[in-house]
Amino acid sequence: MTLRRTLFLILICLIGRAGLDAQSQITSPLSTVEPTAISQGDPEEAFLSPARYTNAYFGFEFEFPPEARLKPVPMPAALDRRIQLLEMAGPTPQHAAISISAYEYKGKNWTDAKGILRRQLDQDLYTGVEELHGLSKTVIDGHQFYYFEIRRGVEQHVALATELNDYVLVAVLQANDPKMVKDLTSAFSRLKFFPPREAESNAGSVAAPYQGPAVSSQRLRQLKTHPPAESMDRGSVDGSVYRNAQIGLTYEFPSGWSVQPRGAVEPAVERYREKVTGEPAMGPRERDVVKACRRTLFSAWKTKPDDDGQVPYDDFGEVTLSAMPLSCFPNIHFPDDSHDAEAVRRFLQGVSFSQPLQRDMTDARTFQAGGKTYVLTRGSIAYKEEGDSLSRRISVALALTQHRGYLLVWFFAAPHEAELRELMNAKVGFDLETETREAKSSVAGSPEKTPAPGGSAPSEAASAASTSAVPSPAPESPVVKGQSEVNPALTGNPMTSRPTLLKPGETTEDGQTQGKPVPKKESQ
Repeated sequence: MTLRRTLFLILICLIGRAGLDAQSQITSPLSTVEPTAISQGDPEEAFLSPARYTNAYFGFEFEFPPEARLKPVPMPAALDRRIQLLEMAGPTPQHAAISISAYEYKGKNWTDAKGILRRQLDQDLYTGVEELHGLSKTVIDGHQFYYFEIRRGVEQHVALATELNDYVLVAVLQANDPKMVKDLTSAFSRLKFFPPREAESNAGSVAAPYQGPAVSSQRLRQLKTHPPAESMDRGSVDGSVYRNAQIGLTYEFPSGWSVQPRGAVEPAVERYREKVTGEPAMGPRERDVVKACRRTLFSAWKTKPDDDGQVPYDDFGEVTLSAMPLSCFPNIHFPDDSHDAEAVRRFLQGVSFSQPLQRDMTDARTFQAGGKTYVLTRGSIAYKEEGDSLSRRISVALALTQHRGYLLVWFFAAPHEAELRELMNAKVGFDLETETREAKSSVAGSPEKTPAPGGSAPSEAASAASTSAVPSPAPESPVVKGQSEVNPALTGNPMTSRPTLLKPGETTEDGQTQGKPVPKKESQ
C-alpha cells in the first residue's frame, strides 16, 4: 500500500508540474487557433504580439517585460467556471509566467474581487506557503485592484483582481526569481485601460488575433452548432471483431462478450463522485466540448446486465472504445515520439481535463508498435453503485493512440489486476490507405483536414495496414520499474483476415518485448 501511494504521488507530481516545467520549451504560435476575425461579445477577444496583450472586450493592454522572454502557452479548459484569457511563460531558470482569467460573478457564490482573492489566499495558506504580503488594495490606471504575494519553495507569485463589466479579472504573475516577480509586477502596474473599440489600433500591426489559451467561446459555439461526433461512423461488429471503415480500424475483443452502446464504469464513477463531492468531474466548457466531439464507438461487457442494469461484481469486465477528432482540442498534442517524456506529460495533463479517470492512473508508459505511438496508463478506482453497501474497487487502464486525426481511447476495467492484463492483450489493426474520410471538426461547411501523425501526409504508395497490440503488463514485473510486456507488431490486412499480434509459430507467452516507461522528471 505504501509503495502504491508513493507511486501515485510521484505520478501526480510529474503530471501536475508538466504544465509549467515544460513551458520554457514550448514554441507555440501566437494564437492557439487559426487566426480569424475577432467576434463581438466574448471576453477572450484579444490581440497578441511578442511585446503586448490587448484585450478587445474589456479594453486594456499589458506590455510584457522583454527580459521575461514570454511565449503563449496552450492550456486545456479550466475545471472551474473561469474564462481563460491569457497564459504566457518564459524559459528557465526564471520560469516567468503570466495568467489572466475572468470570472462572471453576478449572481454567483463569489461576489467580488476581494472575495475571490481572499478565498484563494486562504487555500494557499492552508496548503502551506510563505505569505510575503497580505491581502491589500491598490489603484492601477483608475481601477481598484486587490492583491497579495506569496512564496512556495522557489516559486513566488503576486495575484491581483479587479471588477470589470460584471466580471472579476484575476491575474497571477509568477517566477522563480524575486527580481523577475518585481519586473512583472512593475509592468502590470502600467496597465492601460481604453474604450474597447480602440483595441485593434492600440494592438499594433504585428499583433495577431488571439482567443485565449483554451477553447474559446466562439469555437465552442461552432462545435455545438455542428457537433463532430454526429458525423462519426459508429462502426459495426461481426462476432467478436469490431470494424470502423471511416477511422480505418479493426479491433478484436473477447469472444462471447455482450456489446453495449455505451460504457458502464466511467459514468457510474462520475455520478458517484459528483454526489460525494458536489462538484462536477469536468469544467463546464470542457464538458461541452467532450459532448460535441467524443463518441463511444462500442462497449463490450463480460456479462450482460440484468433487467435492473446491474452486473455482479465478480463477473464484471468492460472494454470501451471512444474516439474524438484531435482538432476539437487544439491545445492537446499527442506525442509522436514515445521517448519524448515532456510531450507525454503535457499530453496526459491535457487529457485528464476531458477524461477525468486519467487522474486516477498511477502508472504511465509508452511504446511503439506498427509505426504508432501508444500511451498506456493504469490504476485502480473505488465507487458505489446505487444500492451497494460497500464500495467496488476495480482495476482500470487507458490505452491511447491517434489515427487519421482521431484520438482513440480504449478503456479497460476488471475486478482484479490479472483479469485486466488479460483484457489488454488485445488485437488491433489500422488501415494505411491515403484516400480516406479524415477526422474533421469543420463548421458551417468549411472542412478542415487534419494532418497525419507527425505533421506530414502519408505516402501515396502506402496501401497496406498495420497491426499492433494494446500492451499486456508482465505479471511479475514490478510497477515501480515501469516494466510492461508488449506483443510485437506485425503487418497484415485486417480487411481480409483478423489482425494478429504474433509471429508465425508464436504463442502469447513467446517473443514479447518491453514497453517504454515515461521517465521520471529530474528535480531542478
